[in-house]
Amino acid sequence: MRTMAQIGQSILQLDGRDKVTGTTAYTVHLELPGMAYGKILRSPYPHARILRLDASRAERTPGVLGVLTAADLSGWQNPYFGPVIRDQPIVAIDKVHFLGDPVAAVAAETPEIAAEVLDLIEVEYEEMPAVFGAQEAMREKAPVIHERIMRSTALFDPAHVPLAGGQNVCGHFRLRKGDLSLAFQQTDEVFEHVYTIPPTQHCAFEPHAVLARWVGDRVEVWSSTQNPAVVRAELAELFSLPAGNIRVVAPPLGSGFGSKLFLKLEPLAVALASKVGRPVKIVLEREEVFLTLTEPGTWVRIKTAVSREGVLLGREMEIILDTGAYADITPRLARGIGLVGAGPYRIPNLSIDVYAVYTNKAPAGALRGVIGRQACWAYEQEMDQIAQRLGMDAIELRLKNLLHDGDEMHAGETLQGFALQQCLERVRKALDWNSSTVITDTGGQKVRAKGVACFVKHTMTPAQSFARLTLEEDGSLAVHVSSVEMGQGAATALPQMAAEAMGLPVERVSVYFGDTASAPYDQGTNSSRTIFHMGRAIVDGCGQLRAELLAHAARLLEASQEDLEIRDGRVAVKGTHERSLGFAEILGRTFGFGGSLYASGMSKSEAYLDRETGRGKGSTYYFTGAGGCEVEVDLETGAVRVLRYVAANNVGRAINPMLCAAQIEGSAAAGISQT
Repeated sequence: MRTMAQIGQSILQLDGRDKVTGTTAYTVHLELPGMAYGKILRSPYPHARILRLDASRAERTPGVLGVLTAADLSGWQNPYFGPVIRDQPIVAIDKVHFLGDPVAAVAAETPEIAAEVLDLIEVEYEEMPAVFGAQEAMREKAPVIHERIMRSTALFDPAHVPLAGGQNVCGHFRLRKGDLSLAFQQTDEVFEHVYTIPPTQHCAFEPHAVLARWVGDRVEVWSSTQNPAVVRAELAELFSLPAGNIRVVAPPLGSGFGSKLFLKLEPLAVALASKVGRPVKIVLEREEVFLTLTEPGTWVRIKTAVSREGVLLGREMEIILDTGAYADITPRLARGIGLVGAGPYRIPNLSIDVYAVYTNKAPAGALRGVIGRQACWAYEQEMDQIAQRLGMDAIELRLKNLLHDGDEMHAGETLQGFALQQCLERVRKALDWNSSTVITDTGGQKVRAKGVACFVKHTMTPAQSFARLTLEEDGSLAVHVSSVEMGQGAATALPQMAAEAMGLPVERVSVYFGDTASAPYDQGTNSSRTIFHMGRAIVDGCGQLRAELLAHAARLLEASQEDLEIRDGRVAVKGTHERSLGFAEILGRTFGFGGSLYASGMSKSEAYLDRETGRGKGSTYYFTGAGGCEVEVDLETGAVRVLRYVAANNVGRAINPMLCAAQIEGSAAAGISQT
């Protein structure tokens, strides 16, 4: 078996020095000659008709270059956008849908002038009834948020995003397996509980920022986005432009966690730049970030049939996602949470319904784990409830019901690399778990307790990633990808994979991120997919380059390709040191000065789910892991102190173990902060 020279090495982050010294250029730092600054006027009402809007006083103010209103949108055929449903206008048309909805935007010479003149824009509203709870919004007589729904065609095959009719319901996913009614008839115990999870804001370090300009009939956009290729596709659909007329650049991102997927500020900046004929930059204040996207508030009802021995026999679930005023990606998230909603357990009989529902609140979308965290919170609370009533140890109950390699996941996929039992066993050992001492009294005022949880997470499927590779004339490798470096370590792990696949030192590999002018399509830096999908695309491209390089080397070395090997940037006849050629020498002798090799690598996954049962293939792979903690609670003050936390995740083959550990530590810290 070939020894891995780069894979599995904990090398320091290649972009680490720039980040810790403050020299990394984020979108918020960018400037262009003649650049104007944009600010947004937002609605003071959650639901209202716009009766009159007069921006003339603002437009006459010195330093103001222009004000964008709904009247300016008539030049575009359909000024609505959205990754699943085109329901969000560039600025409000006719009515507003949530408190903070953009109504107009100002471009001015300075950000201070732009902010000051917002109050000079006169808007007359007629307030309308609003609805703030998803369950309330589903009722027959609830106020209707959107009178029409138009599906977006830029991104997703409709077969993979089931929409829905009904009062304010914009998405519905259902999963059916086995005979649930029979399971409840034959069970010993029935458990039924409701769990609620409030909306959460991502709180990325860098706020949403965008800089846009027109160059003739072409548009250039620099954006704090996680998926520049998708943003380009959406902009092309929105503004009826050829995709080749749009360039989207994603500089290094100051974290995203799902908040910077798909179109956010880009349409507003592009439209405003078109109106004033100048580059326009918009950077949100922190308060505005909270109005741009949150995680959906979630309501989960679980009803479980359990034998007296603790075997899960059946489960019925109803999950309602509050998508806010605009759908964003939540109809697609309904499918994702439905795939994993029952948890990492063998449950032969299932019924799961997930609804995405409009309300008059800020839009909601993905946040870490494709919102699988909400499902995990619910099903793990349920497992603890079951263990307590049956008098079972919480870990033993989980071990009795865990899924294993070769088992069938709820949608029907055969599980591979599903090492959850090993993860849970490691957590039990590290936490010194003993069911008789799980709760301890430390003297009357404080109580200590231990808890565990298991999780399963899917990845967005179907998905595709492409990489463009060039073996340069000097024998180095250049890789262009539309993935984004946002602190997760892609700028280190992807070069490691490329170096390993090409047989080069990592110092001879350059990966260029997030510029659609030079990089092909990638679905996005999200859903824990970059290393798997983009990494595989790079490896695929390297395989093509290696094959062509070996063919040229075989001719030059007068040897068969089967007798050649690649190591450290050279092609050599196996078993010899003398008969070898460096990559640069092979290229030079084959093509002359400046000769290079080119390849395009691809990674693609497929999905197919039955519309009625939700069964088939919903995810290329499933992640697993377990966590455990010991906390101390002050019974008098309610203060909670985490004494220790243990995490065990199945990461497969670790490209860079240090980066994997950092990811796990960061996710644990984020989870603790949200409880």
